[in-house]
Amino acid sequence: MSEQSPEQKRKLPTIAIVGIILAVLCGISLYIRIYLPHDQIFVNGWVWFRETDAYYYMRNIEVLVHNFPHFNTFDAYALYPGGGMGLTRPFFAWLIAGIIRLVSWGVPTLHHMEVVAAYMPAILGTLTLIPVYFIGKELFNRWVGVISAALVVILPGEFLHRSLLGFTDHHVAETLFSTVSILFLIMAIKRAREREISFSHILNRDWSTITKPLVYSLLAGVFLGIYLLSWRGGLMFIFIIFAYLVIQFVVDHLRHKSSDYLCIVSTPFFLIAFLMLLLLLGKGVDTLSRVSLLVAIVVPIVLSIISRLMAGRALKPVYYPLALLGVAGIGLAALHAINPSLLRSMLHQFSIFTPSGASLTIMEATPILFPHGSFTLSMAWANFTTSFFISFIALAMLAFVVVKERSADKTLFLVWSVIMLLAVLGQRRFGYYYAINAALLTGYFSWKMLDIAGLSKLLAKSKEVVGAVKKFKKREKKTREKAKPKTFMQPRGTWVRVIVVGIVIFFLVFFPNIGLWREEPTRIVDGLYIGYTRPLAEAQNFIMDEGWYSSLQWLKDNSPEPSDDPDFYYELYPPKNEFEYPDTAYGVMSWWDYGYFIMQIGHRMPNANPTQARAREAGQFFTAQNETSASMLADELGTKYVMIDSAMATGKFYAMAEWAGKNVSEFYEYYYVSTEEGGQWTTLFYPAFYQSMVIRLYNFDGKAVVPATNSSIVISYEEQPMSDGQKYKAITSGQSFATYEDAQAYIASQTSGNYRIVGTSASASPVPLEALANYERVYPDPEAKITTATVKIFEYLGSSES
Repeated sequence: MSEQSPEQKRKLPTIAIVGIILAVLCGISLYIRIYLPHDQIFVNGWVWFRETDAYYYMRNIEVLVHNFPHFNTFDAYALYPGGGMGLTRPFFAWLIAGIIRLVSWGVPTLHHMEVVAAYMPAILGTLTLIPVYFIGKELFNRWVGVISAALVVILPGEFLHRSLLGFTDHHVAETLFSTVSILFLIMAIKRAREREISFSHILNRDWSTITKPLVYSLLAGVFLGIYLLSWRGGLMFIFIIFAYLVIQFVVDHLRHKSSDYLCIVSTPFFLIAFLMLLLLLGKGVDTLSRVSLLVAIVVPIVLSIISRLMAGRALKPVYYPLALLGVAGIGLAALHAINPSLLRSMLHQFSIFTPSGASLTIMEATPILFPHGSFTLSMAWANFTTSFFISFIALAMLAFVVVKERSADKTLFLVWSVIMLLAVLGQRRFGYYYAINAALLTGYFSWKMLDIAGLSKLLAKSKEVVGAVKKFKKREKKTREKAKPKTFMQPRGTWVRVIVVGIVIFFLVFFPNIGLWREEPTRIVDGLYIGYTRPLAEAQNFIMDEGWYSSLQWLKDNSPEPSDDPDFYYELYPPKNEFEYPDTAYGVMSWWDYGYFIMQIGHRMPNANPTQARAREAGQFFTAQNETSASMLADELGTKYVMIDSAMATGKFYAMAEWAGKNVSEFYEYYYVSTEEGGQWTTLFYPAFYQSMVIRLYNFDGKAVVPATNSSIVISYEEQPMSDGQKYKAITSGQSFATYEDAQAYIASQTSGNYRIVGTSASASPVPLEALANYERVYPDPEAKITTATVKIFEYLGSSES
């Protein structure tokens, strides 16, 4: 037995090197996701989550911990009156509650629950590196996997943001579980295609051939089931696999290839997920999910049967896609006849690609290239930096490889990536999905560039190079000039090319994300730091602040309990149609963004919540032009308290007007003012702005307002055309009046032209306001003299007419 050389003994196996690299990447990921944002989440002994829906999950986790494993599908605290949605897909909350129960001694405190929940997204985000590596390895090679995993660690944007400490929402779980499911499905399809498995293998019980593909298929189905148990919107992922299967069935049939393997792999894949939903949720599975999964189970069988029948009768392959179109048309027509509303619900799922209307007031639902209605690459750069652009090149390269190699597993990756790209172009929120695709595509592109430079040849021939060097030394004196180019110059030139390309790849792919680990961002776009990972990880927590947390603690401690039962908050409630609120229950009016804060921190019931439930009514209340109409809504909704922050009176005002069915131009507009320097834009406020309830309460504490002398301004303006055909308003003159009535009289005396009464400051009304009779400020202390407050709470004393 030959002994190993010292060089061989010192050399680490490639798998060990990869393992060390992945371990280091996991450490870097945890540093970015936990250490850097730590002080923004753990503040003064409190836990400030960095996402609105985190408070929804904390509310449900509290109930789960007290009643494990049972949970509420109807939640009396989520919305008042009528209640709201509890957990419909509970796995993410189950996972956290289960860990809390496992690591806690006795009954865990709320702080212990919050700490465990705060760490969970960072841990799940870090675990996502593992399936990303293996997907890259399965599709291409292990170094593509390593590059892709490294990119997932540092890509800024939605994925990093949603996997940071304190972002306790199901999004990062969606990404992890869907990526693992895709990994096992790729492995199943790849093994099944390589072994050319068919129904005959099953009939003949050829387990040695079919076991491995089936095991991978079952594992893919399990993680699909977990994914669907984590997010109700997971039907998008089913559509991706469904679309791939249809395409691959057609491709295989046109190439006269058996498609048995697709049916054998996909049917148990969908079946396992379907059974998991039925067994764990039972009647809680909605009709749309049931039907979608049943269709996904049946369609591969139907496609396989049609393919076999047409092949058996020697029909032209081109008839196959035509037959599928006919079957699809018949199926849709039948569904429309049987249940048209279900068909509409299915088609509505595609609206994620084209959001519209009030949904565009939700930041994460805006198109990534048109975040504010006009084209810009800033948001794409903020999410993916150069990977966004490289991924387009890589998709073209991948499409070429798919056509050339006729690879079923790479086709799946291509379809998955294209559909996720369309999704993120429709809504920027899907950036946390596309980050995985962008990383893998960029990893593939990077490797191809290194491969062209010669790296793969160097890695493959490293042993031969070492041997050549030894032989060269033995005959160095005889063949120095002849051997040198073959053994040294050629590898040296290749290494130079590889090093140069590697440096280019580093600065092209990695450097834009880390930017020398910059601490200060160059620019912020909708809360995301342009191009740099560290500033995003260390960014200020824009979701929670001391003003909201303190005010909600005050509300919890100083307002009446909604029920006489001290355990009412933690109870398992009966179904909605059987539940009755106690007479002592009431609602808290605020903008829908803050509903979960009120529910979880304040232990009170919001009148509107982040599902946008009653967003219209909240918008109508806060933009109401008189106390009577606002109080009618308050009486209808059982409102006892009103909570308002500074954002509602400023940046969120337009959203409230939009949801109320009004136009923000009724309240304020932008005007162009000519100056000696050339002109500038300014915001001018109309009387309706000051008369709205949110301004009367927040800016003026519901007190009577008499405009200061000469604060009522009348402007005249002209509408001027812009280059895109729209018009803007340019001020031609302005005049101050002693009183509001004088300003009104002046406008009434004008026979032509455009005139408006305006105010220049949101906190200085040009129009007189009556005191609000039925709203009293209770927080901050009404006796305290304050100039500003982040959050104010008003008690609604009830309509004087009621």
